[in-house]
Amino acid sequence: MLTVPGVGSKGPSLDEVIAKEMEVLNFIVDKHKEDFSLEVFKQAYAYYSKDLCDLTEKGFMDYLYVFFHDEGLPALSETMRHGGKYSVAYDVIRDMKRAFNKILYDKLVDNSFYYAPPYMPLYGFMRQTKRWPMLILSVMEWERPETKAAFREYAVSYYPKMNVDELIGQVNKWPDYL
Repeated sequence: MLTVPGVGSKGPSLDEVIAKEMEVLNFIVDKHKEDFSLEVFKQAYAYYSKDLCDLTEKGFMDYLYVFFHDEGLPALSETMRHGGKYSVAYDVIRDMKRAFNKILYDKLVDNSFYYAPPYMPLYGFMRQTKRWPMLILSVMEWERPETKAAFREYAVSYYPKMNVDELIGQVNKWPDYL
Protein backbone atom coordinates (compact mmCIF):
# COMPACT_ATOMS: atom_id res chain seq x y z
CA MET A 1 0.00 0.00 0.00
CA LEU A 2 0.99 3.60 -0.47
CA THR A 3 2.77 4.76 2.65
CA VAL A 4 1.48 7.91 4.31
CA PRO A 5 4.17 8.97 6.82
CA GLY A 6 3.33 10.51 10.15
CA VAL A 7 -0.28 9.41 10.08
CA GLY A 8 -0.19 7.11 13.08
CA SER A 9 -3.49 5.55 14.07
CA LYS A 10 -5.67 8.21 12.40
CA GLY A 11 -5.07 7.39 8.81
CA PRO A 12 -7.05 7.55 5.63
CA SER A 13 -10.07 5.32 5.22
CA LEU A 14 -9.73 2.05 3.35
CA ASP A 15 -11.72 3.54 0.46
CA GLU A 16 -9.28 6.48 0.22
CA VAL A 17 -6.29 4.14 0.22
CA ILE A 18 -7.85 1.90 -2.43
CA ALA A 19 -8.65 4.93 -4.62
CA LYS A 20 -5.06 6.20 -4.33
CA GLU A 21 -3.67 2.74 -5.09
CA MET A 22 -5.91 2.39 -8.15
CA GLU A 23 -4.73 5.79 -9.35
CA VAL A 24 -1.09 4.66 -9.12
CA LEU A 25 -1.83 1.29 -10.76
CA ASN A 26 -3.70 2.88 -13.68
CA PHE A 27 -0.95 5.48 -14.13
CA ILE A 28 1.71 2.78 -14.38
CA VAL A 29 -0.30 0.61 -16.76
CA ASP A 30 -0.99 3.60 -19.02
CA LYS A 31 2.65 4.71 -18.93
CA HIS A 32 3.97 1.24 -19.81
CA LYS A 33 1.48 -0.06 -22.36
CA GLU A 34 4.23 -1.04 -24.77
CA ASP A 35 6.73 -2.57 -22.34
CA PHE A 36 4.58 -3.81 -19.45
CA SER A 37 5.84 -6.73 -17.38
CA LEU A 38 5.72 -7.62 -13.71
CA GLU A 39 9.32 -6.48 -13.30
CA VAL A 40 8.60 -3.13 -14.99
CA PHE A 41 5.50 -2.77 -12.83
CA LYS A 42 7.43 -3.53 -9.64
CA GLN A 43 10.10 -0.92 -10.42
CA ALA A 44 7.59 1.69 -11.58
CA TYR A 45 5.40 1.19 -8.52
CA ALA A 46 8.38 1.56 -6.17
CA TYR A 47 9.32 4.80 -7.95
CA TYR A 48 5.97 6.51 -8.60
CA SER A 49 4.38 5.75 -5.23
CA LYS A 50 7.16 7.48 -3.27
CA ASP A 51 6.15 10.53 -1.27
CA LEU A 52 8.41 13.45 -2.19
CA CYS A 53 7.89 15.10 1.19
CA ASP A 54 8.88 11.95 3.01
CA LEU A 55 11.91 11.50 0.74
CA THR A 56 13.21 14.99 1.45
CA GLU A 57 12.36 15.27 5.16
CA LYS A 58 15.34 13.30 6.51
CA GLY A 59 17.79 15.38 4.48
CA PHE A 60 16.09 18.52 5.73
CA MET A 61 16.39 17.35 9.34
CA ASP A 62 20.08 16.67 8.69
CA TYR A 63 20.36 20.25 7.43
CA LEU A 64 18.73 21.54 10.64
CA TYR A 65 21.21 19.53 12.71
CA VAL A 66 24.17 21.14 10.93
CA PHE A 67 22.58 24.60 10.87
CA PHE A 68 21.97 24.74 14.60
CA HIS A 69 25.36 23.26 15.38
CA ASP A 70 27.01 25.93 13.20
CA GLU A 71 24.94 28.61 14.95
CA GLY A 72 26.36 27.53 18.34
CA LEU A 73 23.19 25.77 19.44
CA PRO A 74 24.40 22.19 19.97
CA ALA A 75 21.51 21.12 22.24
CA LEU A 76 18.96 22.26 19.67
CA SER A 77 21.06 20.55 17.01
CA GLU A 78 20.85 17.23 18.89
CA THR A 79 17.14 17.78 19.49
CA MET A 80 16.64 18.02 15.72
CA ARG A 81 18.57 14.80 15.18
CA HIS A 82 16.86 12.72 17.85
CA GLY A 83 13.58 14.44 18.67
CA GLY A 84 12.80 15.19 15.04
CA LYS A 85 11.89 11.55 14.52
CA TYR A 86 8.66 12.21 16.42
CA SER A 87 7.57 15.44 14.72
CA VAL A 88 6.90 16.59 11.19
CA ALA A 89 9.80 18.87 10.22
CA TYR A 90 7.47 21.41 8.59
CA ASP A 91 5.52 21.79 11.83
CA VAL A 92 8.77 22.26 13.77
CA ILE A 93 9.87 25.01 11.36
CA ARG A 94 6.49 26.69 11.61
CA ASP A 95 6.86 26.78 15.41
CA MET A 96 10.41 28.08 15.06
CA LYS A 97 9.12 31.00 13.02
CA ARG A 98 7.12 32.09 16.05
CA ALA A 99 9.88 31.32 18.59
CA PHE A 100 13.02 32.62 16.85
CA ASN A 101 14.05 36.15 16.10
CA LYS A 102 13.49 37.13 12.48
CA ILE A 103 17.21 37.24 11.61
CA LEU A 104 17.85 33.64 12.72
CA TYR A 105 14.67 32.31 11.15
CA ASP A 106 15.32 34.05 7.82
CA LYS A 107 18.88 32.72 7.80
CA LEU A 108 17.59 29.20 8.46
CA VAL A 109 15.15 29.44 5.53
CA ASP A 110 17.55 31.20 3.14
CA ASN A 111 20.36 28.73 3.81
CA SER A 112 17.99 25.82 3.26
CA PHE A 113 17.73 26.89 -0.39
CA TYR A 114 21.41 26.00 -0.81
CA TYR A 115 22.13 23.29 1.74
CA ALA A 116 18.94 21.26 2.12
CA PRO A 117 16.60 19.26 -0.07
CA PRO A 118 13.56 21.22 -1.31
CA TYR A 119 11.47 19.96 1.60
CA MET A 120 9.97 23.23 2.81
CA PRO A 121 8.50 24.31 -0.53
CA LEU A 122 7.30 20.77 -1.27
CA TYR A 123 5.64 20.25 2.08
CA GLY A 124 4.09 23.72 2.11
CA PHE A 125 2.68 23.15 -1.37
CA MET A 126 1.35 19.73 -0.40
CA ARG A 127 -0.31 21.13 2.73
CA GLN A 128 -1.95 23.85 0.66
CA THR A 129 -3.26 21.48 -2.02
CA LYS A 130 -4.16 18.38 0.04
CA ARG A 131 -6.49 17.70 2.91
CA TRP A 132 -6.08 15.45 5.91
CA PRO A 133 -5.66 12.54 5.98
CA MET A 134 -4.27 12.25 2.43
CA LEU A 135 -1.19 14.41 3.04
CA ILE A 136 1.12 12.96 0.41
CA LEU A 137 2.74 14.28 -2.76
CA SER A 138 3.75 11.25 -4.78
CA VAL A 139 6.25 11.17 -7.62
CA MET A 140 3.31 10.17 -9.82
CA GLU A 141 1.47 13.38 -8.93
CA TRP A 142 4.64 15.43 -9.41
CA GLU A 143 4.99 14.09 -12.96
CA ARG A 144 1.74 15.78 -13.99
CA PRO A 145 2.21 19.13 -15.77
CA GLU A 146 -0.68 20.69 -13.85
CA THR A 147 1.00 19.81 -10.52
CA LYS A 148 4.25 21.44 -11.61
CA ALA A 149 2.37 24.51 -12.83
CA ALA A 150 0.54 24.84 -9.50
CA PHE A 151 3.83 24.31 -7.64
CA ARG A 152 5.45 27.04 -9.73
CA GLU A 153 2.70 29.49 -8.73
CA TYR A 154 3.05 28.46 -5.08
CA ALA A 155 6.86 28.85 -5.10
CA VAL A 156 6.73 32.27 -6.77
CA SER A 157 4.23 33.43 -4.17
CA TYR A 158 5.76 31.92 -1.01
CA TYR A 159 9.47 31.71 -1.91
CA PRO A 160 10.16 34.77 -4.09
CA LYS A 161 13.90 34.65 -3.31
CA MET A 162 14.23 31.21 -4.87
CA ASN A 163 14.93 30.56 -8.53
CA VAL A 164 11.78 28.59 -9.35
CA ASP A 165 13.27 26.82 -12.38
CA GLU A 166 16.19 25.58 -10.26
CA LEU A 167 13.77 24.53 -7.53
CA ILE A 168 11.65 22.51 -9.95
CA GLY A 169 14.83 20.98 -11.36
CA GLN A 170 15.88 19.92 -7.85
CA VAL A 171 12.50 18.30 -7.23
CA ASN A 172 12.62 16.55 -10.61
CA LYS A 173 15.98 14.99 -9.72
CA TRP A 174 15.31 14.19 -6.07
CA PRO A 175 13.72 10.70 -6.42
CA ASP A 176 16.76 9.62 -8.46
CA TYR A 177 19.18 10.63 -5.69
CA LEU A 178 17.91 7.80 -3.51
